[in-house]
Amino acid sequence: MLKTRLFGLALVIIFAGMIYYGWYQLREEGVYYMKMAAFSPLGVVGGLFLMFFPNMGGKPETTKQKLIVFVVFAIGILAGLANWFLMDPEFFGFSNK
Repeated sequence: MLKTRLFGLALVIIFAGMIYYGWYQLREEGVYYMKMAAFSPLGVVGGLFLMFFPNMGGKPETTKQKLIVFVVFAIGILAGLANWFLMDPEFFGFSNK
């Protein structure tokens, strides 16, 4: 369980760093990587999930475990879409004007 929690912590640190780098690059250079903006929050959410529920690491076996993993994945994707939207609202049809 300690290894799983450490792996989760590593995921959080790496993917949070990617989020920071994406925002830094957007602010300094005016560009960003779309996939990194969309999927880095998924890594943070997954890492937090592993840190808090280390026994859920690995392949889900029961229907309940599969549903929990799917909900966590959906939360991560929604967080990624929110991050991407905040980085580039014009892509989604919203104007800054």
